[in-house]
Amino acid sequence: MEVILILVAVVLAYLLGSLPVGVLVGRLWGVNVLDHGSGRMGATNVFRTAGIAPALLTGALDVGKGFLAVWLAGQIAMSPLAQVLAGAAVVLGHCFSVFLRFRGGAGVATSLGALGAIYLPLALAAVILLLLIIVITRYASVGSLTITTLVPIVLLILGLIGTLPLVYVLYGLLLWVIIFYAHRPNIHRLLHGSERRLGEKPN
Repeated sequence: MEVILILVAVVLAYLLGSLPVGVLVGRLWGVNVLDHGSGRMGATNVFRTAGIAPALLTGALDVGKGFLAVWLAGQIAMSPLAQVLAGAAVVLGHCFSVFLRFRGGAGVATSLGALGAIYLPLALAAVILLLLIIVITRYASVGSLTITTLVPIVLLILGLIGTLPLVYVLYGLLLWVIIFYAHRPNIHRLLHGSERRLGEKPN
């Protein structure tokens, strides 16, 4: 029975993550974000193609669906493992949406929402660090990749000292794999010096 409940939680999480929030918000501003910029549905591309207000709305809703997916998993299956798998599933859904033929966003806002449902203080610290790195470097991808690398390390430390169940480290590791895979184009551009900074116009 527990396995069935976990599967239900994971499927619901994937479908929540797949909701194309950025696309819907972009259309409210008269823009199809999939046809502009990076072609992604996340807040960064919404900012570049539609502006700050729709980007903030998109980011908030993406965070919300990540949080909701993990919270629901806890209610349905009542186990840390269900939350871990639901957290990974909601991020996977955001990055590879079934409603967009497996296109999507980079998954960072959704992953932070999921992390917030697991351990809010760490999620808040990650948001602050993310914003600081973006302000300093003006590269959203650098901030995203940095915090994604740090999260499993911090979760491991929290697990070892008994603050959280060690199984949550698995969320950090799955998150690292998904986010880095979704950021393959960004990593390639960073290595070749062609990654666009925030606010920078395309060539």
